[in-house]
Amino acid sequence: MTGEDGADQVEKILLGKENRPFIPWAVLFEVYYITKQTRGEKEADRRFVLIKELPASILWQMEEPEVLTAARIKAQFRISFADSIIAATAFRLDAILVHKDPEYECLSGTVKLHSLLS
Repeated sequence: MTGEDGADQVEKILLGKENRPFIPWAVLFEVYYITKQTRGEKEADRRFVLIKELPASILWQMEEPEVLTAARIKAQFRISFADSIIAATAFRLDAILVHKDPEYECLSGTVKLHSLLS
């Protein structure tokens, strides 16, 4: 979101001409529940709509191989359920997982990562 660390890098990715970014459904899930807990339902609703309006493809479904990949990632690494879904999607698409969550760093070598952490 605007003003957050790494927002300029995310904007560059979203507006770039190279590849259309993908957003797994679990990202919307995480943003919504965390925002609702910290800033209320109105702000969570606003952010949900903003994400859906981004120039990115939202992936609302998962196929069996991706579900199994997520389960294997979850079993092998100490990451959350939603993060395992997001990582499995990046793995399946051979995409770069752009993040601000240090929890993902354990996946280096398994999934391509780009950290927005300073």
